[in-house]
Amino acid sequence: MEFNFDFRRLLLLTALLGGFALFGGFTKAQPSPNSFHNSVSVQKAWYYCVLLYVAGASLASLTDHWAGTMEPVNYRILYIILGALLMLAGGLWLRSLKETVEKQEEIVFMNLTPAFHPPEI
Repeated sequence: MEFNFDFRRLLLLTALLGGFALFGGFTKAQPSPNSFHNSVSVQKAWYYCVLLYVAGASLASLTDHWAGTMEPVNYRILYIILGALLMLAGGLWLRSLKETVEKQEEIVFMNLTPAFHPPEI
């Protein structure tokens, strides 16, 4: 496994990280003061989401792997697939984390109102 810092690959890495930043990936989810979520655990989960995405972006853009001596085979496609899966996992986890933390108050108030009223006899 080796890293190739070609200009096109660095441009691809910059585009992937810029897209992540454009969609709010580098902004932390802030729980409200009366939320059930601990701010330290939310920050830790956010850090892992960003780490997954950055690792996936670097795997997909910078990594090469040549194997064999007579007919060398490039395993780059496997690293691209693995990087795309890591970016997808990090992005989906971050989206669900932000939705859960920011919509906690709405969920609490919705659960306090009964949705079903049994008929009185």
